[in-house]
Amino acid sequence: MKQLLVNFLLLSVAIGIGIGLFFMKQRVVEYEKELNQLTNQILADKREIHTLKADWAVLTEPSRLRRLLAESELKQIGVKQIVAPEEVALQPVPVPPKKPFDEELQKEEMANETF
Repeated sequence: MKQLLVNFLLLSVAIGIGIGLFFMKQRVVEYEKELNQLTNQILADKREIHTLKADWAVLTEPSRLRRLLAESELKQIGVKQIVAPEEVALQPVPVPPKKPFDEELQKEEMANETF
C-alpha cells in the first residue's frame, strides 16, 4: 500500500512537471514571436531612417539649394532685418463673441442627421 502511494505521488509530480513544462514552452514560443516582430520592426525603422537621411542629404545639397534660390523671388536677409523675440510687438488676438444659440443649433443638427 505504501509503495502504491509513493508511485501515485511520483506519477502526479511527473504529470505536474510535464504540464508546467508545456505551459512554459508555450510562453517561450509567444516570447519568440514577439521578439521576431520587434526585431522586424526595428529593422524596418532602421531602413526608414536610412532612407530619410538619404532624402535629407539630397534635399539639402548646396547646389540644389542655390538653384532653387536663384529660381525663386526670395531675397537674402539683411543683418538689420534680424531682431530678438523681445523686440517684436505682440498684439492680443481678439476672441470672437460666442453666439447664444450655437450649442442648441449644433444639438438640433446632430439630431436631424441621418446615417
